[in-house]
Amino acid sequence: MNPLCIVLTTTHSTTSANEIAEALLERHLAACVQIVPGIRSLYRWEGKVVSDEEVQLIIKSTPQVIDEAYNVVSAIHPYEIPQWVVLNSVQASEDYLHWVQQVIIRK
Repeated sequence: MNPLCIVLTTTHSTTSANEIAEALLERHLAACVQIVPGIRSLYRWEGKVVSDEEVQLIIKSTPQVIDEAYNVVSAIHPYEIPQWVVLNSVQASEDYLHWVQQVIIRK
């Protein structure tokens, strides 16, 4: 088994989530982006506890392109400080990792 990066980020709408996913996929910076609507996030912002409906994105990528992926997402993300949580060196089956690497290779 080999490492894979999983990135978690949220946004305010499925429209925004689709825009982020498409930008990553078009640039071969992710092999797959799962969009999970209807989550509720509670967090502290500017001294207050805030509760919002959000959309979760689960991004499958590789360590080689993760910094570039962040740059793309932060440039188009509607939040002042977008969530960007990278789970590094996640183990995946050889077949799945091979597929991810083939998708991310730029031709």
